Amino acid sequence: MKKLAHFIIAFMLWQSANVGYAHEPIYGLGPETLPKYMNALEFGTRFSARAGTFQYEFGYGLGITQNWTVRLDAPAINNGSTYGLGDLRLRTKYVLWRKTAPGVLKRLTAIAVLRLPTTNENLGFNGATAMTLGIANGYESRRWYYFSDIGYTYFKSATDTQTASRFRYNLVGGIRPIKTGYLKPDLVLLIELNGELSGKMRIDGNKQQKTGGNTLAVAPGFLLSYRNLMLKAGAQFGIAKTKNVNKIATNGLISLEYHF
Repeated sequence: MKKLAHFIIAFMLWQSANVGYAHEPIYGLGPETLPKYMNALEFGTRFSARAGTFQYEFGYGLGITQNWTVRLDAPAINNGSTYGLGDLRLRTKYVLWRKTAPGVLKRLTAIAVLRLPTTNENLGFNGATAMTLGIANGYESRRWYYFSDIGYTYFKSATDTQTASRFRYNLVGGIRPIKTGYLKPDLVLLIELNGELSGKMRIDGNKQQKTGGNTLAVAPGFLLSYRNLMLKAGAQFGIAKTKNVNKIATNGLISLEYHF
């Protein structure tokens, strides 16, 4: 009975510690949804080595129900000479399947993202509205983490140049090196494999043959949470590509998320 009591207490503490935070990938879509009526604020910075730009990301999420979350992201871009609004993103997630056991959480989540062409013309405006549909699954335990997701993005351009559609896929593994309690900081280390397959660009309806291909990148990162605060950071490095596409540019990001 004593061992059973200790097990129940440990399980309750673990559930309490994860009520505000379920973990998810830094670069992938991720299966996390917020508890009902919970709010999330996120402030982050992303740097691209190839473009030499900083992107400041401001996000707000709301849990409509335990299984349904909506979110708005409003990034700002600074390229050294111009500062302005980036593309607004509206995101929704819905959990299709969830299973919990002592110390384990499994989920399968559907995701939809609408990206609006609100970027300043001097900051890379492309005039294309993007719609992404995806699905993500996750496995979380007291020690190990596993995530995977796939997503298809379609671009609708207002010009004669049609951006190619993209198919993204991600595999992520993670580990909690130290099993900490609720009142202590909690660190999770992640390693991601990010892939993107793009189709051929069209101009005036004609396919451009020397466009499209596949890229692969690897992205190490970490999630450090303390109660309802989480610090997230990662770096992404292109490792492979096919002939007609550029390798993913080295980039890094860091953000702070607050749940209330």
